[in-house]
Amino acid sequence: PRASINMSMYMEYPNMVQPQPGVMQPQVFSYPPPLANVPLVTAEQGRQASIYAEASVATPPMVVENVPPKSSIEAGIVGVNDYERNFTQPRSDDKPHMALSAKMAHTLGVVVAFVVTALVAAILADGMSVIRLKHASELPRLTDYSLREHGLDYRADELLGTAYGVGLHHDASGARWTEARAGATLKKYVEELGLHQVIAAVPSVIMTDGLKHPAQFLLCHSIRDSGLAAMSLAIIAMVATIIMVFYHLSAIIGFNPFTKIGASPKVALFGKAFPCLIWFVLYAGFLIVCCVAISVFYGTHDCDNPFVPSIKLSDHFKWHWAYPIANVGIFASLATFAAQLFFNSTDAYHFTPTTKSKVGAVLVLVLGIIVGVVCQVSTAAGVGAFDSAAPTDPTVNPCEGQKPEHAGPGDNYFSNVDCMKDGVIAVFEQAGANVTKGYIGGLDTGEWRVPITDPYDQTDLCPVNVHWHLGAEHLSVGEFDENGKGPGTRRAGDERLGHRCHKYDAQDPKFTTPYQWKHCVDMKVGETYEVHWPHSAAGACGTEWQYQTPFYDGVFCNDGIINILTPLNTYKTIGVQAQIYTIVNDEDYYRDNMIDGMQTDGDFGADMTMYTGSTTGTSRDNDVCSRYAPITWQVDRKCHLISASSFDKMCEMMKQQKDDMSGDLYAHGSRQTTATPITADNQVFDP
Repeated sequence: PRASINMSMYMEYPNMVQPQPGVMQPQVFSYPPPLANVPLVTAEQGRQASIYAEASVATPPMVVENVPPKSSIEAGIVGVNDYERNFTQPRSDDKPHMALSAKMAHTLGVVVAFVVTALVAAILADGMSVIRLKHASELPRLTDYSLREHGLDYRADELLGTAYGVGLHHDASGARWTEARAGATLKKYVEELGLHQVIAAVPSVIMTDGLKHPAQFLLCHSIRDSGLAAMSLAIIAMVATIIMVFYHLSAIIGFNPFTKIGASPKVALFGKAFPCLIWFVLYAGFLIVCCVAISVFYGTHDCDNPFVPSIKLSDHFKWHWAYPIANVGIFASLATFAAQLFFNSTDAYHFTPTTKSKVGAVLVLVLGIIVGVVCQVSTAAGVGAFDSAAPTDPTVNPCEGQKPEHAGPGDNYFSNVDCMKDGVIAVFEQAGANVTKGYIGGLDTGEWRVPITDPYDQTDLCPVNVHWHLGAEHLSVGEFDENGKGPGTRRAGDERLGHRCHKYDAQDPKFTTPYQWKHCVDMKVGETYEVHWPHSAAGACGTEWQYQTPFYDGVFCNDGIINILTPLNTYKTIGVQAQIYTIVNDEDYYRDNMIDGMQTDGDFGADMTMYTGSTTGTSRDNDVCSRYAPITWQVDRKCHLISASSFDKMCEMMKQQKDDMSGDLYAHGSRQTTATPITADNQVFDP
């Protein structure tokens, strides 16, 4: 028997009982493991050995009383498994213990399963865990371009809210994938009520969260079905990891019937195969969810409605935290699978991992990661995630229609309003103001609203338009005021004439000689004009669409840069230059480039007043005010002579712009100079 004394022990201990030919030999057991090969036998076996050896035995063998259970001794042999356990896993007691590698594999399973369960539950609970809207400055129009002329022109944030997002179970509003808060789908509403009636109702629908969940409301079937599939897989994964928490934990504490000592070979085989299978399926499940998410996020989806006939989510949304967590789940499941496969055994109590096992685990990890990366990258490539952006149609004006009418859905915020309500100023500061040096308005602008004092070309603002008014809207005493002079009467046609300069001289031919205008419309030599150059940080700066008519389109061309309230930054992102001229027919006063901004050499632009105000025009006065405010004004207080040919050259350059600027080739009427109560008190002179 394997438990009998090895013959080598007799060589080392010559006084030990020697085997005698033909004589029954005693069975000697070693339990616990012997120290220095000293033979251990029972008391009874020792006495029998002494009788057999008679007086030839000089030194009897050592006898210990601590022996294995009687049943084992009487059987005449210690079992093979007990022998291996005792020699490979020495313990101070006789209770069997799981091998360290197996215990660590089960511990890893417990930790990963618990963490995955918690994270998947959090992903399902968070209505913004998967994707959320980009910043407004990055958002294109969501609604169909062909419906803009009918009043349907919205970005995703305008329809859904700036903080909108979508989770795996529901969206930010709490609406589930199959829920339409409006009570029916958009397609059904259009069928029942008609296109134009539904367009008119959009603002009220926005206010009541009726557009959510958009996947169901807009009937984007592929998005909805993919979301439901991913949600189902997540729930299955959470159930599976809950099971694995209890499975691995029971194995560690010895309560798992599939892993405890003494289990039959088939049961023990199931005890190893089951966690390997579950963790491999979880690895594959997380990978499938990530591939589905990539396909949905970067693919283009058809929606069964006329408002948003198709959508590409990556144009409007960005990943949130669920996608990175899913990738962590891929690696964690793979690592746990490798641990169960190579560091656990069907006999977890007598297993020691070999070098081959360790190499195998590393290879599985590397191969699994490669497969995960290849699957996700190939999926992304298949739906065009790496394709270059489609070339912009050069005939489409990106700024067209960008003039805002509403601050919120359907509120008509930017419509003109009464300057006062119940005797109280109800608007922001207005323009054009008295810019005479030393004048201070009467409207308190607080600490925040201060004008830009740097030249606009030293900021991120660019000119987006040039236009002019008949006479001066601003007032500078002694330069352009009510005492100024010009040809003809104080009115010209239906346009209101503003202040005039003092330079007109009816006896000087340069003020009276007619000019043959080729590009400008209804202009007069000797007349005073106030030229405005609106500038904006949201303009199409540096592009062929930089200059726009109306100027509002140019000012608000790019979304998300100009804020009306959160926080208010219009006086930092919008500015106007104003310079007042009297036109003469004399080439000595020629200026080659009048389109890109006010003239600033010599005495041009040397005497400046800066303040915050509003847009101007004859639709406003001291009773009706503009809501496009506050914006910065930089006004030259001096009146300057300019040749008619300079103006005509400017009109020629305006005609050459990509956008049609014909609506600004003539002089607009001048607004009445603002009264002190609605004029800002933040004037800066000659900074």
